[in-house]
Amino acid sequence: MQYSLEKKSCPHSIFAEQIILTELLLDTSNKELIFSRLIPEVFYLPEHKYIYQASVKLYSQGSIINLTTISETLAHSSLLEVIGGTEFLIELVNLVIPTGTIEPYLVLLLDKYLRRSLITVGSKIGLLAYEPNYSVETLFDQAEQLLFSVTHSKPKFGLLPASEVLLETFVELEQKYIHGSLAGISSGFFDLDLLTQGFQNSDLIIIAGRPSMGKTAFALNLARNIAELQPFPVTIFSLEMSRQQIMYRFLSIESQIVNSRLKTGNITSDEWNLVSKAISYLASLKIYVDDTPSSSLLDIRAKLTRLKSTSGEIGTVIIDYLQLITDSTYKNNRVQELSKITRNLKILAREFDTPVIVLSQLSRNVEARTNKRPLLSDLRESGCISGHSKLYIPTIRKSRALDSLQDVELATFGRSAGQYFFNSSQIKRVFFTGVKTLFVISLLKGYDLRLTLNHKIFTNKGWVKVNSLKTCDLVCVFDRFNFKKVLFNSSYSTCDAVSFNCLLQVTVYGQEKSYDAWIPEVGNFICGDILVHNSIEQDADVVLMIYRENYYSSFESDSVTEIIIAKQRNGPTGTINLMFDSKLASFSNLILLE
Repeated sequence: MQYSLEKKSCPHSIFAEQIILTELLLDTSNKELIFSRLIPEVFYLPEHKYIYQASVKLYSQGSIINLTTISETLAHSSLLEVIGGTEFLIELVNLVIPTGTIEPYLVLLLDKYLRRSLITVGSKIGLLAYEPNYSVETLFDQAEQLLFSVTHSKPKFGLLPASEVLLETFVELEQKYIHGSLAGISSGFFDLDLLTQGFQNSDLIIIAGRPSMGKTAFALNLARNIAELQPFPVTIFSLEMSRQQIMYRFLSIESQIVNSRLKTGNITSDEWNLVSKAISYLASLKIYVDDTPSSSLLDIRAKLTRLKSTSGEIGTVIIDYLQLITDSTYKNNRVQELSKITRNLKILAREFDTPVIVLSQLSRNVEARTNKRPLLSDLRESGCISGHSKLYIPTIRKSRALDSLQDVELATFGRSAGQYFFNSSQIKRVFFTGVKTLFVISLLKGYDLRLTLNHKIFTNKGWVKVNSLKTCDLVCVFDRFNFKKVLFNSSYSTCDAVSFNCLLQVTVYGQEKSYDAWIPEVGNFICGDILVHNSIEQDADVVLMIYRENYYSSFESDSVTEIIIAKQRNGPTGTINLMFDSKLASFSNLILLE
């Protein structure tokens, strides 16, 4: 569908465009500033856009930009006559331009470009409204996406010299030294802040635990503390509990009155005073609650966009919980759906430059062990692989053991969704996940791999956990012998050597050191010539696990709760202790008196 607008109706500034192009043709010292701020689409006249594109090409090649080189580049692309020949360029060179900074003209061009973008988006939204096959909800979602694309399409600054970045860093360090502040947003729990230095903007934080371990209670404590300690809104998306249930929990924590008594109204006159004060205080905090069930990431993003447009910034986003978020593009494959959701949650955190805290269930494997303290591999939909397993490295056409790649960034092959060929994808990190009980999957032609039962591999039925595989299932493998017939070079990015092989059996191997790899681009990789999936924790910057030993005892009272920092991308792992009040479902700092 094509959308067109009359030129006279579109905001533009021919004079500003001419000034910028004249600066480039005269090869002034402003070219670095211009190229760092403007993209070709900023120019309204096609002739000006072609000239700027030619300038960008020369600049990227390190060539001189002047009338001669621009003319040659345009002529080579058969565009010189289109713009009006060399005479058009000469007119620009002879243009009398104002003296002083060009910054106002850059700002003016960006302003006109964004206005044109809004006009185009408005036309698209108007045409969408005529589509009879779209529901009103779908129309609203698509309209918000279109507007969101404009608000986030402001051209960013280009490359910054390290000196500028270091100056900003020095100022930030100086402020922290003077005021003693954390690097991120304080959780309100001293020991946790000591290890994490607060929750960092753009981080994805997963809080995991078995049911009734206190995930929601911990998240609500975090929400209350964060809202109290910083001025920006804290947003809670509750896909499981209603907003009334959440508010009762907040009131119980703040008033120190048991939740069940609040719900029945069984409180004394003195306690009414406490409730009144709690309501007044909670109302002063910028906490927003959405209890829409089965929300999609599109819904969450749209609501956050509206909130940011009114509040300016967003303090923290809390989602309860991961397994209830939906994505309609993967209706028949929950494994791929969750993998895409976690990747998009990380993107969401970066888009809004705020911590995104997501609650997640742990697998039932915890209950089957004598030691029920959770491990990273217990995170649902995650798994681990033997460190001796081989990863194929296409650039050297050899396989390397997984445990030898912990400090190396290389490319391997993975599969993009909907494609039946492999793409060359960057391995960002390989890391140790502990000693696990591994199983061997054996295929025809000698293919085999040792991994945990909850790891996923790709089959003719999609992504399937090892413990769900059946004899004679067809498993996706890397046909190494077919691939060797293809000459490899450094620019080679795809491989057609996809094959499916018959599963013979799954057998117990025993305890072994296990590893996992993070390949964010595709979320999977070839290991032992078999296509395996990333864990859902791969996209997380921090993974916190909640463990209360008293939960498994015959009686439960106020108890010390372990918050296990199982993963922290930019900091240490470890365990901190908090006090848990089971009656109020509330966490507090553990203070030891000597």
